[in-house]
Amino acid sequence: MALSRRNFLKALSITGAGLTVGGNAAFAKDKALIVEDPRASYPNSSFVENMYRKEFAYTYGKKEEHGTAYHCVNCQGNCAWDVWVDNGIVTRENQVANYPQINAKIPDFNPRGCNKGVQHSQIMYEKDRILYPLKRVGKRGEGKWKRITWDEAITEIAENIYNTQEIAENIYNTMLTKGPEGLYVHVGAGMLTEARAASGKRLGTQLGAQRPYIASYVGDMFAGVTVVYGEGNVGCTWDYYYTVNTQVWWGMNPNTSRIPDAHFVWEGKYNGAKVIVISPEFNSTAIHADLWIPVKAGYDAHLAMAVIDEIIQNKLYKPEFVKHFTDLPFLVRLDNKKLLRLSDIDVENPPAELDEEVYKTFEDHAEGGEFEPESCFFSWNTKTNKLTIMPGTEGNPVKTLRLHDVAWDIDPALEGTWEVTLKDGSKIKVTTVFELLKKEARKFSKEKIWKITGVHPKMVEQLARDIALPKVVQITVGFSLGKYFNGVLTHRAIASIPGLTGRLGPFGGLSTENEVAISGMGKLSGFAGKYKQRFASGFVSEFVYGNLLEDAEKLYDDEDVRRATGLSKEEYFKRVREILDNFGNDEKWKENLHEKDGKPYWDTFETVLLFADSRFRRNKGMTYKKAFLERAKFFAYVDFRMNSTAQYADIVLPAKSHYEVWDLRTNPGYHRFANLAQPPANLKPVGESKSEWEICTLIAEKLQEIALKRFEEAKKKGEPNPEKYIKIPDPTHSKTGYRDLANFVKEFTQDGKVRTDKDAVEFALENVEQFQPNTIESMRKRGGFLVLNEKAGKSSPLYPDKPYNSFENNLYMFERFETLSGRLTYYVDHPIWIELGAAVPTAKDPIRPKRFPFVLMTPHARWSIHSTYKTSTLLLRLQRGKPYVMINPEIAKKKGIKDGDEVRVFNDLGDFYAMAKLYPSAPKDAILLEHGWEPLMFKFNRNHNAVVGDLLNLLELSDGWGHLKFGGNWDGNQHAYTTSVDIEKA
Repeated sequence: MALSRRNFLKALSITGAGLTVGGNAAFAKDKALIVEDPRASYPNSSFVENMYRKEFAYTYGKKEEHGTAYHCVNCQGNCAWDVWVDNGIVTRENQVANYPQINAKIPDFNPRGCNKGVQHSQIMYEKDRILYPLKRVGKRGEGKWKRITWDEAITEIAENIYNTQEIAENIYNTMLTKGPEGLYVHVGAGMLTEARAASGKRLGTQLGAQRPYIASYVGDMFAGVTVVYGEGNVGCTWDYYYTVNTQVWWGMNPNTSRIPDAHFVWEGKYNGAKVIVISPEFNSTAIHADLWIPVKAGYDAHLAMAVIDEIIQNKLYKPEFVKHFTDLPFLVRLDNKKLLRLSDIDVENPPAELDEEVYKTFEDHAEGGEFEPESCFFSWNTKTNKLTIMPGTEGNPVKTLRLHDVAWDIDPALEGTWEVTLKDGSKIKVTTVFELLKKEARKFSKEKIWKITGVHPKMVEQLARDIALPKVVQITVGFSLGKYFNGVLTHRAIASIPGLTGRLGPFGGLSTENEVAISGMGKLSGFAGKYKQRFASGFVSEFVYGNLLEDAEKLYDDEDVRRATGLSKEEYFKRVREILDNFGNDEKWKENLHEKDGKPYWDTFETVLLFADSRFRRNKGMTYKKAFLERAKFFAYVDFRMNSTAQYADIVLPAKSHYEVWDLRTNPGYHRFANLAQPPANLKPVGESKSEWEICTLIAEKLQEIALKRFEEAKKKGEPNPEKYIKIPDPTHSKTGYRDLANFVKEFTQDGKVRTDKDAVEFALENVEQFQPNTIESMRKRGGFLVLNEKAGKSSPLYPDKPYNSFENNLYMFERFETLSGRLTYYVDHPIWIELGAAVPTAKDPIRPKRFPFVLMTPHARWSIHSTYKTSTLLLRLQRGKPYVMINPEIAKKKGIKDGDEVRVFNDLGDFYAMAKLYPSAPKDAILLEHGWEPLMFKFNRNHNAVVGDLLNLLELSDGWGHLKFGGNWDGNQHAYTTSVDIEKA
């Protein structure tokens, strides 16, 4: 029957609710009928209600047996959940939803959670759960295993660790084994927690094993932000977005990737904020935004430079702020493009243009410190029309950024050119960083970048004003932007915008991934400096271990490399090889530390112990897995599920999952709470799984047992120097010069205090001052979390009643930034940066083979946390259930592809097969595939990384300049967005 209005009204009249309608009466407010008990009209309602009551009673179990947890498997949400259990089986997880509201005028953080976390009770009992220790009996990856005991597994792992670590010499005095650097012990991104992950980190540090930097190898470094701010992880708690006037989401999709916090975006919009999304695809956040700017993939830096140009040309910048808090007034030599330094000037016989009074005043205020001439810089003081040294730089003993109201009075010029006399008496021209930035930005005017970016000049104008004019503006950049080959320039260009418009602290600024200050955890994962970590660059080490230069040779031609770097393919590859050859091992790195370009890695490992690290799903290209496994003579893997990495291990150990362990999680600082994982009481074990702390303690005990046995045997035989079996030489990474295996267990467990995951949680609560005063019991009563105290603020106070945003201390107290200039940095005069034309912010094309028509984009997935939960039966039911690529319908029509067809995606490097999903929101020049699909889910066990190559960026390889020194803030990215493909119906 056709559903006419008459039929619709007729149906309403016979529902049994006693509603009589006629004409338009059903829709008139004065005729509305109030029904006190709508359930009365439904038959058998008591039966249904009783059914749900019984279901609830079963799943709820006993309140006193409940546990608490979160799901931080490389997820940054950090959400508190209540874990329900009945008869020893987890039946359900429920959002705790009792985080306190810090201010009645600001929305609270309740409830926190997402579609991935809400089904962990199912995934922990799935068929891919690892139940027992397994030993490979077939070829690696063949899938043939035998069950072994825990003692057998731990003994084999410990023996391989010892045999690799022991340094034995033959009659020719050459090493037969590799020593500590031959070990590779790493806790991967599948376990990003404070207490639990500390187990593997502590074991690896004590052994002297290699450990790569996670953010670098997954491509989540904000290296370009570090250039500007001195650190990459800056920003705000998410309730701050409720308070801003303009939210800019650049390369980010919070509705999909930040589900627990996305409500603050839209509550902020209700509060009057303008929401702007900049992304190539019309994503789930863009559909609700006030403005969507569809920039072409990889050309975000060009757009950012156009915004900078618009701000400068229309004088939308804040001069007084720029002079205090940026290096834009600093002087640059036009002869060699270097910053003018104190070491260039003869202060004993000062030139006439030097402002001696200011210099002497600085000397008077030095408080015993001395000038470091190489890191002291100048501006041109308009007050005296002379050359003036600037306070607050790394080499100036006067650390304040104040320019006025002190013993000196400086008003730096932003524009102009002057002549300066050098030590040798020669005269050179100098200008300001601001002048050079203005000149560079003109190359990217809104008219010039229109065709390149696809962004109309009117949109550039609108974006520049929406950023520059409102009182509070927060620009948030996503991880995806750093995954382009020139992503370091993209992040840097975007990070340079807030410094022009005066945005720090309460006025907004840049947000990447805020971190809170947590002190004391090093006592759990490290050894107070006794043992130094053998820390390796993530992107360099993975590049070397996987022989990825071979893939780059195949994928990129000369034109591709020239477009992205300015150098020929031959010259560029030669430079990369020289850097890798120069820093190929520990000794060379020690000798050349920060003197030349390069990052440390160790190319000599043979024994591998990994925890929750799905590297064979993650890493790019066709060569990585084969090359890594050839290096790994022995490979043990610890996880709760059999993934695409566990498949290739020699020994697989079953770990407990997130509802079965004790743990703590704080960072990143999206909120001000530390969450507690506490297993439900009387929870039945799943197989023979153990916590990581238990596993590492067992390895420590067995390793000590083996070492002491060898030592005693050597003594009985009368061998010279039997102590070599218990004191493993390590002169570069141990204060004592050796690794002590005779007391290994005592050191690892801190005199027996930390042997289990619960011990680790208690230790953290006692030793982290930001957690005080809290205990497991107080956290449990509150709902499985604690509120961080005021000491958790890093560069701003953590107020009890206000959202957090970075750099308030710098803005109001004139504290210096942790940069060479002490300010937001716009100029890098490292030789490579000058050579490649990147001394000031700029933009370069992405690297990708132009001969293939479609960019391959792999955004974050809605139905998994990277590869974790990708095989979940429940989550697969919410989507296609198998790997699919999203194609614009117009492109699909031209290719003869229909929705649901199997397609082949290919380039010169390789190919993979997936289902076609017609997706109107996809750009016409791109193919989208949500990342995280396990290779085992694809035909031929080959996922999308088969068509993705990578190449090291020389800018990210540069090292030793000012604050750009290898470590947690300065490293490069493994680049995921570096390829283009073609597609055809399979």
